[in-house]
Amino acid sequence: MIKKQIPEFFQLDRYQISPKVLAQSALHCDPEEIHARVIIMPNWRADIFSLLADVQVVVENQIYTLVYQEQKFSVIRSGIGAPQTGDTILALAATPCEVILFTGSVGGLRPGMSIGDLVLPTTSIIGDGFTRYLDPTIQPNDLFGQSSMPDQSVFELLRNHTISACSKEQVALHEGIVFSTDSIVAQFFRLEDWSSRYNCIGVEMETAAAFRAASLVGIPIAALLQISDVPVLSKSLFSGRTIEERDRRTVIRQTILARILLDTLVLL
Repeated sequence: MIKKQIPEFFQLDRYQISPKVLAQSALHCDPEEIHARVIIMPNWRADIFSLLADVQVVVENQIYTLVYQEQKFSVIRSGIGAPQTGDTILALAATPCEVILFTGSVGGLRPGMSIGDLVLPTTSIIGDGFTRYLDPTIQPNDLFGQSSMPDQSVFELLRNHTISACSKEQVALHEGIVFSTDSIVAQFFRLEDWSSRYNCIGVEMETAAAFRAASLVGIPIAALLQISDVPVLSKSLFSGRTIEERDRRTVIRQTILARILLDTLVLL
């Protein structure tokens, strides 16, 4: 059953790559050590959940088990960027994983946004190179500018929890389209174009690949992001952000975002 989730056109059998070996190589643990409900984040550390859950190390700096309300979830640090996150999700097809919540940073593209605010991506515009490989044709068509979508049932459940929590805690929530890029340094002169052409409210590096890879292997997924910078206000990853803004972001991530993710997983 697990093997059927991995597309046949990947031809893993031809190269003697079993699903178990795929999972072990990509995740550095046995497939059975991954739980049915998984949180994937590119770079944040699992201790963002330590105020709410028991955090147990499976693979140092990469795989963790969270115990929350007597239930167990997996947390995976996939690495920054579409290739690392996309390959992680493809490998999860060879594990007991049944649903994924993705979380990470996003740059805000609207002046009314603040560092630490939360973002629910309804759609992710493909601007990465990894996604073009998720196609059975020998020479995939260029997918730049196409849409990549979360699973709607998981998205709606996550959305309901997020709206409720943000209203209660008075944290701003932004919902809309994000753009997935492959470069931090080379993004700035394109931000206005992405904002106007695709109506994007944010820019990040993984969700297009994450949504498309998860759909390909049949694992429902949705994402909740947090604003790390607002370039249009001259608050970029490189300059302009205050200590107070960074502290606000940390507090919201550890107390509100983390609880939203955990409470959503309990019901999935």
